[in-house]
Amino acid sequence: MNDDRSLERAARSWLEDGPTQAPDRAVEAALLHIETTSQERDLRIPWRFRDMPTLARVAAAAVIGVLVIGGAIYAFGPGGSSFGGPGSAPSPTPSPTPSPTVGVIRPEQLLPAGQYGETPFGPGGMGVCFGQAGCSETAADDTIRFMFIVPDGWIGGSVHSIYLADGGKAAPGGAGLIFSRGGGLYAEPCGDEPPPNIPVGPTVDDFVSALVDHPKLDVTTPIDITLAGYAGKYVDLQVPSDISACPASYFPWEPGIYAQGPGSRWHLWILDVDGIRVVVQSTDYVGTSPQRQAELRAIVESIQIEP
Repeated sequence: MNDDRSLERAARSWLEDGPTQAPDRAVEAALLHIETTSQERDLRIPWRFRDMPTLARVAAAAVIGVLVIGGAIYAFGPGGSSFGGPGSAPSPTPSPTPSPTVGVIRPEQLLPAGQYGETPFGPGGMGVCFGQAGCSETAADDTIRFMFIVPDGWIGGSVHSIYLADGGKAAPGGAGLIFSRGGGLYAEPCGDEPPPNIPVGPTVDDFVSALVDHPKLDVTTPIDITLAGYAGKYVDLQVPSDISACPASYFPWEPGIYAQGPGSRWHLWILDVDGIRVVVQSTDYVGTSPQRQAELRAIVESIQIEP
């Protein structure tokens, strides 16, 4: 499901925007993805193994490790200053009226306010297996399209994502949004090497249960929700306040993103879209302003999904 030009754009945009050196574990993860990708795809580059040049490995890792938004737990309860599950959000700022046309996100470009559409699981997007035994990629998710309304002040990220223009996606006040499928977990999110060593089934409940049962993940009690007309579960995941001891990065599951800073908060709407599990993931920090939190929630609430 990957396209050469999409991969090249994503790699270049990530290298320009992100860290100057990708974590070794992300590089190894990217290589594993390349090695296990069906050779029926028309990749006009030779197959590479773990001895490929460092620059190429970093570029490959960029596609998998993209958009590192920083994530974690939204505060629940009356009067909370952080938005999260039902009943805990500050009042969203009014959303702009959708334009007659649906825009396409351009990596690392400022997004004019309006409605945007993305098909994140088609060519150039995230898969779900990433080396897991007994897991098969499917074309059934290729056409799933997300449409959502974005206010001023946001930038297009690599691989179907957005983040703040003035706060980025890192601490202390960043925020972002990305779409994924969920996947296998790492027993040690702070340091395990790919492939993921906790297999996870394909359903919403499979992924939610794996997150909640993981002894090293700080995850809230799942809440039944509906988003864009599709039922699912909502949970928050809190990244530890100190991840300095991690050999490379804090990386709970694959394919996914690694935490961009300590204390990041991940907010997960895990949905069943006609039998396909999808994950809407927004991320922020304690230092993210209430206005930006409200904008991010409004973006999520504006989502429409076309299977």
